[in-house]
Amino acid sequence: MDFERHLALIPDLLIIGEQVKTAFGKVIDLLCINSSGNLVIVELKRDKTPREVTAQVLDYASWVKDLGRKDIEGIAAGYLKGKTLEAAFQSKFDLELPDVVNEDHAMLVVASEIDDSTERIIRYLSSETYGVDINAVRFQFFQAQDGREFLVRTFTVDPEVVEQNRERRGGKRASIITQEDFLGTLDENGKAVFRKILEFAQAHAMPIHWGTKGFSLNVDSDGSHVTVFYCYPRTTVKEQSIYTTFKGPGGMSMKTQVPDDEIRRLWSDAQATGLFQPAGQELKCSIDRVFTDAEVDKILAWCEEAAATIAKHGLKE
Repeated sequence: MDFERHLALIPDLLIIGEQVKTAFGKVIDLLCINSSGNLVIVELKRDKTPREVTAQVLDYASWVKDLGRKDIEGIAAGYLKGKTLEAAFQSKFDLELPDVVNEDHAMLVVASEIDDSTERIIRYLSSETYGVDINAVRFQFFQAQDGREFLVRTFTVDPEVVEQNRERRGGKRASIITQEDFLGTLDENGKAVFRKILEFAQAHAMPIHWGTKGFSLNVDSDGSHVTVFYCYPRTTVKEQSIYTTFKGPGGMSMKTQVPDDEIRRLWSDAQATGLFQPAGQELKCSIDRVFTDAEVDKILAWCEEAAATIAKHGLKE
């Protein structure tokens, strides 16, 4: 079974290690991190018995729970091929890696078939009574008469139910920041700019997605959201700033059919405002001074231009 191909269908997981050796000599098939910064053990059932696979994944969890940030970064360094954990996390989830990672952990059994005994054990452990964050996912391939292939993913327990039961038992999770808390992290310059951006989003029905530290400003394209800006407070390494999302996950290059020449035009137009500077594959606008109304209007006008371009070309099929 191709782990990476299957886990691509579970967008809340970033693989950070393969065949990870534990302190007691056993090997974890895949070690992942989710968007909350918590580790997820992924184990392929293969021909193991229900007792073997559940005992094995629980055994791994007893080791994973004590991994610190340096341990995790060391594991990730060997798998991410030169990319730092922070960079990979940002690229995958459009969020900054939380300051505290691995506050909690989860276990996931992957198989093409899940037998009744394994399902009973997992349902029991993940029930409201015990609240263990364990689940199983089954992948099945089907081929239609016209030759098209379909992959169906089925969880033993609804992931939301597992999450609710875990929280009832006192599990920890990185909290999503509120608008009030976000504004409270800003200086007066930041408050003035970001309040106008939030008002603009509301007036133009542009979805806002709140993360653990900041938010993204999005375009709704037939029910799918495409990110135009990421907005960060002073408390992050990106400080008080706005980032474009030409290349990142959820942005133009990844999700839309906007051609390269149009993306280059939008890039040039953003730089022409005099407010955005290159920052890797994106542009950054630092809110490090008082912005005039005219300057904020330039940012919002560019945002409207980007939204119109996305609407014109639509999403990738």
